[in-house]
Parts: sequence; C-alpha cells; structure tokens
Amino acid sequence: MHLRVSNLVSLVPALATVAQAASYDGPLRPQVHFSPPVGFMNDPNGLFLDAEGTYHLYYQYNPSAPVAANQHWGHATSHDLYHWANQPVAIGGDKPNEHIFSGAAVVDVNNTSGFFPNQTNGVVAIYTLNDEVKETQNLAYSTDGGFTFTKYASNPIIDSAVDDFRDPQVIWHPETQKWILSVAYAHDRVIGFYTSTNLKEWVHASNFTQLGLPGTEFECPNIVKFSVGPSEFKEVLFISVNPGAPLGGSGTFYVVGNFNGTHFISETPSEKLYDFAKDNYASQWWSGIPAGQDPVSIGWASNWEYCQEVPSGTLEGWRSANSVPRVNTLTKVDGDWTVTTNPFMGLSSVLGGQLAQKSIQSGNVVVDFSKVKSNAITFDIEIEGIPSSAATGEVSFNITSSQSGEYLDGALDIGTGVFWISRAGTRAFHTTNNKDFTPLFSTTVSPSANGRFMFSGIVDRSVFETFLDHGKQIGTMSFFPNSPLDTLSISASGLGGATAHVNVRALKSGWNDN
Repeated sequence: MHLRVSNLVSLVPALATVAQAASYDGPLRPQVHFSPPVGFMNDPNGLFLDAEGTYHLYYQYNPSAPVAANQHWGHATSHDLYHWANQPVAIGGDKPNEHIFSGAAVVDVNNTSGFFPNQTNGVVAIYTLNDEVKETQNLAYSTDGGFTFTKYASNPIIDSAVDDFRDPQVIWHPETQKWILSVAYAHDRVIGFYTSTNLKEWVHASNFTQLGLPGTEFECPNIVKFSVGPSEFKEVLFISVNPGAPLGGSGTFYVVGNFNGTHFISETPSEKLYDFAKDNYASQWWSGIPAGQDPVSIGWASNWEYCQEVPSGTLEGWRSANSVPRVNTLTKVDGDWTVTTNPFMGLSSVLGGQLAQKSIQSGNVVVDFSKVKSNAITFDIEIEGIPSSAATGEVSFNITSSQSGEYLDGALDIGTGVFWISRAGTRAFHTTNNKDFTPLFSTTVSPSANGRFMFSGIVDRSVFETFLDHGKQIGTMSFFPNSPLDTLSISASGLGGATAHVNVRALKSGWNDN
C-alpha cells in the first residue's frame, strides 16, 4: 500500500453498501479474475478461510472513483475462489483524513482476544490507519464472521510517529503459542516482527533486512510456512516493494529461511523475484487453510506506475483486477529453494469445453474462440523429445482480435531457453499513453533438462498469466485492447524430432455463469 496523504483525494465515503449488482459484461472486465464492482482496487488484504468453507477477500478500495484515494476495506466472498459475491464495504475511516490501509484478518477460534465469549468464529482485523500525521496499527473485530466490524476502543494497538509504518500480516505460531505480526518500516527497508498472546498487546521482537535487497520502500510482508519433507518446514518471507522494483514501479520478491517465533533467519544470499513480468504486486496468503494443505495466495495484477490511468476506469468505471488464486509449494530447482505457483485447483471450477487438442512438430493450431461467452480461455503446451544438447526450434503463440488486428504474443526459443511475452500489439493503452507500460517481458528456462517442457497461459479479456515448467516461473501482464481478442494461434517450427502437444479449453465466467 503506497499512497502519500498529500496525494489523497477527499471523497465522501460509501460505507453502507457497494454496487453488488454491478455489470461484469464490459469487454475489458475479466471473468475468472476478481475485480471490484466499481471504483479503484489495489492490494488484497485480510484473507481468511472460515469454518464453513467460505473464503473471504478484503482489498484496498476506493468505492467512489476509479483512482487511488478514500481507502476502505472492500469485501467479497467465495466458495471456490473463482465465483465471487460482492459484500458491503467492511471497514472505513471515521474522519475525512483517515484511510484504512492494508492489513490482516484471522479467525480467533480460541477467543485469545476476549472479544468472542461463547463463539469460535470471531474475526480480528488488524490494519494500518493512515492520517495526515502518521501510520499506526489498529484493530477491529467482527462477531458475525467478518461482515461487519467494531473498532477497538483502545486503538492504536501499535503506535508510531512516522508515516511509513504499514501493512501488518498476522499468523499463529504454534511452537510458541503466540500470534506473530509482520510489518514494514517502509522507508527504512526493514521488516519488523511483533508477538502477542491476545492480538491486542504487542511486543517488538526483532527486525529483518538483508544487504542488497531491491526497492526504495518495503511493503506488505508475509511469512509463509511451507512443508518441504516429512516433519520438515521452511518459512518464506515475501516482501513487496514500491517504487524501485527491478522491472520498474512495484513488484514482489522473496527470501527463504527459518522463523523461530521472534527472528527470521535468511538462508539465501539474494532474493528471488516472484514474477518475471510487471503486474503482480502485494501477494497475500489465506489464513485458515487446513494443516497439510499447500498455501493459497492471490496478488494485485497491476503496477503503481500506471494503475490509475488504464482505460477500464474511463470506459467501464472500475480499475484493477487480481491474479487468479494460486496454490504454492517450495521445492529445490537447480539447488535453490524456489516457490512454485499454479492456478488454484487447476481452474477446475471454471473450466469449459475443449476447443483444441492436437500434437504438432511444425505448423499451426488455430482456435477461434469468438463464440466463447466469457471471451476467456486457457491453453497448455507440452513439448517432449527435446534433445539434451543442440536443441533447436521455437514454439510461439499469438492471440489476435479479428476486428482490430490487435494481438498478444509470446514464444519459447528452445535453443537459447529464452521465453518472452509481449503486449505491444494491444493499443487501447500502451507506451504512448504511459512510457512505463513496458511492452515486453522475458526470462530464461531450461527446456532440455529432461527432454520435456510445459507452459500454460490464461487469456482473460484484459489479464494474461503464464505458468512455466509447472509453475517454477510465472508471468502476469495486464493488457487493454480496443476490440476483444478472439483467435489463438499456436505455432511450432524447427523442432527436429520434438513434438508440441497443444490443449486449449474455454473458461466459464465466475461472474456471469453462476
């Protein structure tokens, strides 16, 4: 969450309701990615899964206009993370100069806070309150499962004298039987850790930073615990930065290590980028995921360099979408701990009919998806038979508008291992609108390590995501065409004896196909 109070617009809060029946039919409106009903959205925050199987998503929200200002906690719920119900705004400021910034929400099952006698579903939200003077950490609690909140009478729970102290994340640490709060001292580029037994009174435990970490300011820290073997775990510290991300503007990196209840000890000499493209920021992880299941996350699919200028605001009255929900694992790749990321449940609850299934060694597979109601598709390409040395050839894809000729494209060069994606061919918003709207992104992969390589893509009206080698790398890219993209072409050339297996599926709308 990176806003300066001097840049905030004073708008009348819309606390009671949101436009729950907002239209999700606009040609730029994603169908399998969450976006707000109206107005402006940035960081997801306060994510939790309740005992009834409902996922709660809160998010940074201006319900009054499609620009960053007037910050509230928006709220939506889902049973599968693809079909969403918009809920009334959850938390707002009490005064014109108060803004509710990012934070966390947890179910206080054992009533450690004392707010919830005789119930096990009480929800505690801890968030940054931003005013004209400083940023402090505050608490609100909900006795109705996270739909309405009462602000704690003794706020703030962690005071400060500065305006760059924000974005608390809260987890339960079973080994010490304490709550752990991670928070960013943004300008100092330091993550602080606090402990508590009751969610109200917090003790500072330690600070973390590491020489060489990127970014001008740190934001949105998350400690995430991963199983890496029988009774063996690692913690990963995710840090979002803005400005100063390696690709420009905002971005997220992570370091791997161990957290002992008070200190995070990094085991990695340098960070890893979470995404090789430019539109994946402030990823957050759901609390309440059952033990033994892999962590589940979602990110903001935009960038602070251009998020307030993209055309969905002027054309359709909303700005910004989230990534698809993601399931994450931690594994060794070439000797380094790597977070692997894939669509939650393999997109199963929104998978539609098969549009193509074909194997090629050369030539094209062309799919017209203009009749797909959602205008959203997913494709998988698995290449097998790649020689261990002297590999050659290219597998490329192009997603084109039959009306305007605009396109997205990308390719894997098997010989060099370079994989790239580009939004340069879409023209409703591009580098002439904003020079920071980088047109092309690339990374390097190892396509001949075992003779096989797989990558997949999700095309959803104005969001594109790709997952490489079963999620070892991901790329997230917003794009804005004047006319809908409706034709997919996948091409193979120069593969020698290798074969590309192509599978294309329609996606059903999470909004309009309920």
